[in-house]
Amino acid sequence: SITIMSDAIVNVTGSYNTNSQPQLTAINLSISFIHQAIDALHIYNSFLSNALIIADFCTSPGANSVYSIKLIINYLCEKNKLYREPVIIHNDLPTNDWKKVFQLLIDDNSYKAEVSGHSFYEQCLPDNSLSIGYSSTSIHWLSKKPCNISNHCVALFATGDELIAFQSQVRMDYMSFLENRSHELIPGDILILALPSLNGQEQCGKQNAKDLLYKCAE
Repeated sequence: SITIMSDAIVNVTGSYNTNSQPQLTAINLSISFIHQAIDALHIYNSFLSNALIIADFCTSPGANSVYSIKLIINYLCEKNKLYREPVIIHNDLPTNDWKKVFQLLIDDNSYKAEVSGHSFYEQCLPDNSLSIGYSSTSIHWLSKKPCNISNHCVALFATGDELIAFQSQVRMDYMSFLENRSHELIPGDILILALPSLNGQEQCGKQNAKDLLYKCAE
C-alpha cells in the first residue's frame, strides 16, 4: 500500500499546489466511483503480458494528480488487480509547470511515471494501450474561447448568442475528449471522470462569489 499524503506532497510549494483544496475535495468525492470502476475492471489473461497503463489527464503542478494516482494504485492492490508494476502517465499541456511535477515525483518516489505534453483534446497515447484513465475538475477548461462575453468575464453568465457559442464549444470539446480516450482505451477497460456541474437551479458552487468579484472590479 502506498502512503497517500506523503511529506513530499504536503510540503510542495507553489500557487496551485497550495491553493487547490476544492479540487482535492472533488477527488475525494469521486473515490467511491473509482472503486466501482476498478471493481468492474476485468483482467483478462491476454492482457497480462501487456503494460498496465494508468493515465491522469490534466496533471497541473502535480500534488492532486499524484494523490489520485495513489488512490487508484492502492485500490488495485486491495482488489488483487495490480498484476504488474503500472506505467503511470501524467498528462498536461507543454506549458504546464512540469518542473514542479518532476520534483514532486522524485521526492515522493512511490511509483514510476512518464509525462505526456499534449492537450487532452487530442490523442495522447497509442491506440488500445490505456487500462485506466482518470480526470478530475479538468475538462470544463475549453480548447479555445469561442467569443468574448459582453456582460461579464465568466462564461456562466453568458446569454443569447454568446451562451450558444460557449455551449457549442463545450459540446465539441467533450466529444473530442471522449473520442480520443476511446481510441486509447483497451476495449472493456475504464475511464473515470469527475466533472464540475450545475445544480438544479443551473448554478455552480462559486457562482455568486464570481459575480461579486466581477462587480467589485467594474
